[in-house]
Amino acid sequence: MNITVFYVGSSLLAPLKQAERAINRQYDLDLKIAAYNFGAPLTNDEWSEIEHDLQASDVVFAIHVMDGENAARLIHTLDRYKQQHAAVIVINCMPDLMRHTRMGRLDVSRLIGEKSNGEKRNGEGLERSGGE
Repeated sequence: MNITVFYVGSSLLAPLKQAERAINRQYDLDLKIAAYNFGAPLTNDEWSEIEHDLQASDVVFAIHVMDGENAARLIHTLDRYKQQHAAVIVINCMPDLMRHTRMGRLDVSRLIGEKSNGEKRNGEGLERSGGE
């Protein structure tokens, strides 16, 4: 199983790699976690590596990605490999990136009523009942 994680900061890489080792030791899953710090703009070489990892990923996490350039490039790449990913979990990121959250039947972009090109659909989407 391949997982790619995009995060901001310096405190997540070590725990991710430690968890990868522990899970592989205990469950023999052949889990591979690729992790990228999105706190600053990345080079084209780094983006090539990211695209390679996303192409092979089963699950993608994006956590607190707020850099506009990185988010835009990530969105484009997620769209390209959408069929590959069993789940995309986006936590506390830019709104356009948050809309790419998909887990099982949950697809946030469909839930909020957006077409694939980002336009809102008239009268479709999330319906609420009562005083919510």
